[in-house]
Amino acid sequence: MDTTHICTCREQIAMATVPMQEWCEPYDLTTALEEGTIFPCLNFTFYKAPEGKCKCKSCSSMADKSQKTREEKMSRLAVVSFAINDLTLYLDTHPDCPNGLALFRELLDERLTLLSEFAGEFYPLTQISMVTGNYDSNQYGWPEGPMPWEGACI
Repeated sequence: MDTTHICTCREQIAMATVPMQEWCEPYDLTTALEEGTIFPCLNFTFYKAPEGKCKCKSCSSMADKSQKTREEKMSRLAVVSFAINDLTLYLDTHPDCPNGLALFRELLDERLTLLSEFAGEFYPLTQISMVTGNYDSNQYGWPEGPMPWEGACI
């Protein structure tokens, strides 16, 4: 065994402790996406980037009403999906939290509804929405519209 990279010093450099997160009233979902967490009690500013202006086109500047509607629905899906992912991390350590479970169920229902509505009006975004969105197609695939990762306001 090669022992050249084994520390033999007797000092203890550091020991981290992480307090158990308690439930706190979540941000509204749009604020949560902007802040990077749904929980205000976890929102610590370690480094704040300077304020800047978004360089993407505003959906309000779009001429096509259908495109504007599509982008608004896509944005809401992003917000709800982010909140579900963040809440999942909380529920991994608090599986029996009644507030967390209730919000999780509410958000899952909203996400499934949004996916279904989006697929019915535009095109499917997931395999599930191919079935739930009354998507009428004779083939499997993503034949219409931009891919979800191609950005908003295209």
